[in-house]
Amino acid sequence: MIVTLAGHVDHGKTAIVKALTGVDTDRLAEEQVRGLTIDLGFAYTDFDGHRVGFVDVPGHHSFIHNMIAGVARMQHALLTVAADDGIMPQTEEHLQILQLLGLKSGTVVLNKVDTVDETQLRKIVLQTREFLKQTFLRDAPIIEVSAKTGSGINGLRKELVTTANRLEKQQSPRAFRLAIDRVFSRQGLGTVVTGTVYDGEVHVGDDVHLSSTQKPVRVRRLIANGLPSQIARMGDRCGLQIAGADANEITRGDWLRDPDTIATSNTFTLQFELAAGFTRAIKNWCHAHVYHGTAHRLGKLFLLGGVLIPQTKELVDISIDKPIHLAIGDRVIVRDQGLDTTIGGGVVIATTAATTRRRLLTRVQQLKDSIEAVNRDEPEQALLETCTRKCVNGEIFRREWNLSEAQFNSIVNRDSIQQVNQRLLSRSTLDTVQEQLTIALDDYHKKNPNKFGLTLPKLVKNTSVDTETVRFSLTHGRNTGRFQFQAGEYASATRKEVTVTYNKNLYDKILPLIDTRQPYPIGDVARELKIPLRVLESELKRMLKAKLFVQISEKRYFSAHRLQELADIVRELNKSGPFTVKQFRDMCGMGRMVCIDVLEHFDKVRFTQRNQDTRSIVGNYAP
Repeated sequence: MIVTLAGHVDHGKTAIVKALTGVDTDRLAEEQVRGLTIDLGFAYTDFDGHRVGFVDVPGHHSFIHNMIAGVARMQHALLTVAADDGIMPQTEEHLQILQLLGLKSGTVVLNKVDTVDETQLRKIVLQTREFLKQTFLRDAPIIEVSAKTGSGINGLRKELVTTANRLEKQQSPRAFRLAIDRVFSRQGLGTVVTGTVYDGEVHVGDDVHLSSTQKPVRVRRLIANGLPSQIARMGDRCGLQIAGADANEITRGDWLRDPDTIATSNTFTLQFELAAGFTRAIKNWCHAHVYHGTAHRLGKLFLLGGVLIPQTKELVDISIDKPIHLAIGDRVIVRDQGLDTTIGGGVVIATTAATTRRRLLTRVQQLKDSIEAVNRDEPEQALLETCTRKCVNGEIFRREWNLSEAQFNSIVNRDSIQQVNQRLLSRSTLDTVQEQLTIALDDYHKKNPNKFGLTLPKLVKNTSVDTETVRFSLTHGRNTGRFQFQAGEYASATRKEVTVTYNKNLYDKILPLIDTRQPYPIGDVARELKIPLRVLESELKRMLKAKLFVQISEKRYFSAHRLQELADIVRELNKSGPFTVKQFRDMCGMGRMVCIDVLEHFDKVRFTQRNQDTRSIVGNYAP
């Protein structure tokens, strides 16, 4: 169990940790001189067979950013109140932060009881209980102690043991990630990072992704909750000796993550709650400090609903100055840039946000529809609900929820969801959309017996859903024989193929220039054959409908035979993992720009998918 302390400066948090563990967590020379906690401090001990770690955070308002970095949702809070002071400003703000970060378990410590008489003590107890009424600590025990004399420390220890017995070790159904709060280098060890495991688990020998360098590092040694270990799980505080990065490349706010779930965001959406006591009106584009995990960014707020009212929740878009890693369901704290107070915080509902038409009714409604599943931490339900509304990119959904491929596959209900390559759609929605498409196509065929079919944009206008959902429904229909596809147009399966006439003599002249290792651009074809470009483009449209060529970009055509050869090269490269444009270019012998056109065509037909500078196969290819 990890215990995070909170409370006003000089209320005795560090002294309580020392009384419980014998460890002085003020490790910095400046902290020793000033008698003031500035940065995070850590101590570990064993209570009746339970391993308990303590995170001592600064109480001074100037170091609130360090306090936030020490708190994680799965921790047990130890709110400290001095009997001679009572509730003070940082008591209030620290408790607000604990609440907004989603902590559920806590104990209240009334320290310095040796400095007040019984009347004052009872008064402070009543004041504290009243203060806690509307918080997650409303039913928490209040333990009276004196860190100075040792009075009540045994009682506090017993209460923590009781809590440790009650709290079960949580298993995380998510991929590994750790928020780094410290980094240093030691002779003989190399680079060491410390932090809290937010999700999943990590083992000695694992290769993990370091966000600051965007490169893999290897875990060589691991300390979990102060003890050597082969594994660290969600909620553990741990130190990792890593190979593959220097200490000067890493800072607080970086992450170690499962390499399979790399993603960052600079805009996202929160279900935002305004902190109690914050009275200034929040306007659009309000500048603020944004805290997530151990990271700190500068950002701006955009309200999607009405005026923010304390202790009510509204949707808010946040834009930040530098990207951060976050996942759906994470907690974020927002503080005022001018007043140096906490504005509020909330739950991440979407890891990307629109940059235009933010208040579009359909967008806002979709965000609202996802709130319940996010707050219940049910990605399976969220996936099904989203697939019912529209086509979902499974790869994006998986990364947004911080799921490995195996974890994602385990939540896809194959009875309710249909999948084509990386896209998913509920069976009920698929049936509805395909019925709409069939009606539209059958009607078109009756009115246009000499034309083949309709393009994707025209079919979208005949449905009640977005382009990607229509594309998915058409692709699925092609695979199952419900729809035909020819030269960019779709038709019902019952539609007889329309014979396309074309200039065969011209085709025979064009073919040697296109069915080659690197086809000519059509401008060069026109010059080579000495015919006007406009005439060539018109003739090529007929040849496309006759399926003689495939157009991969505005000015470049390929034969189906050559594209199949290039697809085979992609399959060969993919056997060794994601590949780059350079690797594809070196293997196929074409110029870089032509290679880019081909690979973008493969992306468009869902054969490959690009991820930054690499691509991998995500579906089948049929020219």
